Formats: sequence, structure tokens, C-alpha cells
Amino acid sequence: MGIKENLKQVQEEFRGDEKLLESAFRLEKLYHKYKYVLLVVVVGVVLWVVYTKFLEYKQEKKNQEITAVYNEVLQNPNNVAVLDRLKTTSQELYDLYTYAQALKSQDAQALLRLKNSPNSLVRSLATYYYASYQKDLKTLQTLNLPKMQDLIALQKAYLLYQEHKQPQEVQKVLNVIDPTSSLYQIVSILKHYPAHGVQGASKVNP
Repeated sequence: MGIKENLKQVQEEFRGDEKLLESAFRLEKLYHKYKYVLLVVVVGVVLWVVYTKFLEYKQEKKNQEITAVYNEVLQNPNNVAVLDRLKTTSQELYDLYTYAQALKSQDAQALLRLKNSPNSLVRSLATYYYASYQKDLKTLQTLNLPKMQDLIALQKAYLLYQEHKQPQEVQKVLNVIDPTSSLYQIVSILKHYPAHGVQGASKVNP
């Protein structure tokens, strides 16, 4: 390699170094200009991570407390103090437990109270069963529970039979139940059952 080529290579290296130095100076200038902004961002990220971890820890402790109280309720179902603790610790779980007990004992008044539960599932089921126990056809007709529509239709048909409604009216209610439904076998029987002969039949429950 000749002297000219060597000089050219050295010049190119110097130009490369100049660009690096220029970039470094720019970065330093930007850093001095925005260092407080960067500091705030870094501190904000650290605080957010710490706060998130704290919330996770707090939720885990709460879940452990709820589980412990619920297990205590299962072991001592007649202990009012423990039930009150469950209600204070987790209203939704308390309502779910109360619903299960109300359904077991067919306690209509307990179901009536649960119609205002913050737990949407309990609220819906309590409304359905309370209306069924009270033979409240009007309430059943206004219920819109996608996963329970077949069961609601069957219960409405049963109540219409009890009221000695025209077979066509009962058939109309039953026709909304799809043949693929698990309840369709009961539907087939009801469709051929005389309206005046249902009085000895049992109330429809899942």
C-alpha cells in the first residue's frame, strides 16, 4: 500500500473519529438540557414498578385472608361472627355462599335479598329462583339471562300450564327451545301434555 493510500485511510479514520466526537458532544448537550426530565422519567418508572408490586402483594394477602375466612365458614356454618367476617372481607363470596344455602333450604326471603347482590351471577340466579318459587310469570318473562333462556322458557311453560292457558300459548313458549338443547326431551313431553293435567307435576328446576 502506497503513502497516498495510507494518508487517505488515516484521513477517513480521523473523519470517523470526528463524527463520533460530534455525536458524543450532541448527546452530552442533550443530556445536560433534559437531564431533569430523564431523572423524572426514571424515578416515575421505578415508582410505578414498586407500586404495582405492592398492589400485587396486597391482593395476594387479601386473597389469603378471604380463603382462610371462607374455610372457617365451611367448618362452622352456624357461627354468625365468622359469617359477618366473610361479609366484611368479601361481599360477593358471602352472597355466593348465602345463595347456595338459600337454594338448599328453598329460602325465598334470602333469595329476595340476593336479588340486589353486587355479584351479577348471584343476582341473576336469585332473581330466577325467587320468581320460580313465587310463581311470578311476569318477572320470568322480563328475565334476560343468555345461558339460562331455555330453563326460563321451560319454567314459564310450566306456570302457564298451571294457569290453564291455551295449549297454543304454551307451545309458543316451548318452541323457542332448540332441539339441540339438553332440556328438549322435557320439552317434547310437555308439548304433548294436556294443560289441565299438569297440576301434579313438579316445578322445573335444573
